[in-house]
Amino acid sequence: MKRILPALAVLALFVAAPAHAQQKIYKCTNDKGEAYFTSAYDPVRCAGGGSQLNAQGVAVRKFERVKTAEELAAEKAAAEEQAEAERVAAEQKAADQVLLMSYATEDDLTRSHQQELQMIDTAVATAKLQLESQQRTLAELLAVAAESERAKKPVADNIAKSIGTARSQIEAQNAFMVRKDAERLEAAKTYEETLARYREIVARHAKH
Repeated sequence: MKRILPALAVLALFVAAPAHAQQKIYKCTNDKGEAYFTSAYDPVRCAGGGSQLNAQGVAVRKFERVKTAEELAAEKAAAEEQAEAERVAAEQKAADQVLLMSYATEDDLTRSHQQELQMIDTAVATAKLQLESQQRTLAELLAVAAESERAKKPVADNIAKSIGTARSQIEAQNAFMVRKDAERLEAAKTYEETLARYREIVARHAKH
């Protein structure tokens, strides 16, 4: 059983006892802020923290107070936030190194961007040519279908099927060009951001 004794009595017994018989003495503070001495440390009863004393009553070991659930949760959240910040910083540092290794000069970065835009523009130009061809094909098929209707004849199955295919191709081609337009805008935005970052990195390195 843990014994809680008055301070003077505890210290008197501690000093008077033979060295081999001396017990450990702890000064504790409970969760109400009240201090007491005990011969056995109990982290629950010593929720406010405490210390282990030597024969002269001097603290030789400290015990932190028991933290509340809210404090522990806050510490955990802070640790997770710090870890995330360090992860992001490490990723940014690695990305900066790759950026510097990929482009020796600002002109190299700009040239790479222009090549990217050229590839997009070439793809769009090709798509436009295909679209024009598909539109002509659709117009011809519709003309054939119109002739059948004027002659009060049913539109041949192969013509009807080809009309559906042509319309689907035209729709897909238009969607492709819309995506390429968005890709071009995104490429320009990315280039501006990358160029700004590149200049920042180069300027920072120039100072060191």
